[in-house]
Formats: sequence, C-alpha cells, structure tokens
Amino acid sequence: MNKNEFLSEVKTKTNLSKKDCKLCLDTILEVIKDALKRGDSVTLSNFGKFKVSEIKSKPMYSFVTKKTSIVDARKTPTFRASDTLKRSVK
Repeated sequence: MNKNEFLSEVKTKTNLSKKDCKLCLDTILEVIKDALKRGDSVTLSNFGKFKVSEIKSKPMYSFVTKKTSIVDARKTPTFRASDTLKRSVK
C-alpha cells in the first residue's frame, strides 16, 4: 500500500476530505521526525514505539578489495511493534 492508497483508505473510513487526510498524515510524520531528531522516542499505545538507535563503529571486510575498513558509528531510526499489533497480524 502506498501513500495515496493509504490516504484513500483513511478518507473512506473517516469521511474527511483527501486534502485533510493528507495534512493530518504529513503533520503526524513531521511530529515523529522532529521528536526523533531531538533524541526523543514516540510511543503510540497499541501500535508501537519509534526511537533512535546508535550503531557503533565496526570493522568491515570487503571481499572485492580484500581489505578491512572501519564503518563509522551512526544513528538510525527504529520501530518496535507493540504486542497488540503483533497479535493483530497473525
């Protein structure tokens, strides 16, 4: 399901205009993104938790060049689904 299909589904279920649905979705995603940029986590009960995880630097071996290099440490967004969401998709 892509964004347009998602918005059509929300429009059908809420009787809101597609424009209003798009504004709501874009605002929700922006709030989540801003919270993650600040280092906060976002927990949506019965859905899941968005947070930023730190990946440590580590050595990597390239089979093509036969050399070892260091992959820099970085931060990445992660999502952990709630138990309720996991049970609903079984």
